[in-house]
Amino acid sequence: MGSTITGDQIATVSIDFVISMFLLMVILVSILSLAEGRLETVGKAEEMVQARSISEKVASAIEETYSGGEGHEVEIQMPLDIKGSYYQVYVNQSGVMVEVGGWNAHSYSFQKKISNYSSNQSKVTMLPNRTYIIRNVKEECRNMVVIFGIG
Repeated sequence: MGSTITGDQIATVSIDFVISMFLLMVILVSILSLAEGRLETVGKAEEMVQARSISEKVASAIEETYSGGEGHEVEIQMPLDIKGSYYQVYVNQSGVMVEVGGWNAHSYSFQKKISNYSSNQSKVTMLPNRTYIIRNVKEECRNMVVIFGIG
């Protein structure tokens, strides 16, 4: 009993200290890795909140234009980016979808005909950092929403 690998008691304490510090470092690295993952998730959630805000803004402008009657128009400025990420806004007859970083944010609206002036289409793409006019136009016997970029 009392026999050690080394004859030096201080060396035994030093080895115990090194092992303890190694285990402490492993635990700290694990905790930091988890924290980094959580922070990344928070960043993605903030992106989605901004994307949803943009989709609600566009959907609201479309509803306002449509309910305003023939000739009513709204100008809307799209942001440069969403937290540094590129995004696109797709508008169709059932609502607005913002796509950013592989994620989608949706805002639904009452069904109405959507188009732009270049072609009679059912899906319009809105790009970042551009200004758009959303206009209520009479086509035959019903109204439709026309979206076109001005800058």
